[in-house]
Amino acid sequence: MRMEEYGLADMDETLQATFGRFRYRQFIEKLGWRLPVRQPGQEWDQYDDANARYVLAFNDASELVGCARLICTLRPTLLEEVFPQTCVEAPPRQAAIWEMTRFTTAEPQLGMPLFWRSLEIARAHGAETIVGVVNRAMERYYVQAGVTFQRLGPVTLHQEEKILAIQLPTCLDLHPGARVETAAMETLKRSA
Repeated sequence: MRMEEYGLADMDETLQATFGRFRYRQFIEKLGWRLPVRQPGQEWDQYDDANARYVLAFNDASELVGCARLICTLRPTLLEEVFPQTCVEAPPRQAAIWEMTRFTTAEPQLGMPLFWRSLEIARAHGAETIVGVVNRAMERYYVQAGVTFQRLGPVTLHQEEKILAIQLPTCLDLHPGARVETAAMETLKRSA
């Protein structure tokens, strides 16, 4: 598997279409999210602009199998415009705080590697903190995976699903799960 960073301008038309179809399958068909569709069979929204950074994961056959979107909170964000009720205080708007959205994988074992890589990429762009909205299942998964995070507000109901806003550091050293995964990868490299 390989993970690569892109902006929209970095993607050719074929990759953009593949990416839009992947998101449509994952979010609309698989998860049943009720989202407006701008292009038939593709999922894009107003936050997909020249300022967004994307982390795309490809399998060994070069098929797109995972993605994440990163946006600096100085720009409009989902947290601020769609989910402000998930925050006790106003959603953050700072250069060092970025929002992660549209995170998904078609292969579950890629979830945490893509997550950690997304944090690294956000950090390389100056982010010290990531914010986002997750459901309760993801919150429990993050606890099990050793992700250090804090809730920004109460659990709320959205489209019949319990969701909450969280924030977490981009520094992998602050996440017990990242340290364990990094140590395991180093062991595998030495034994190869």
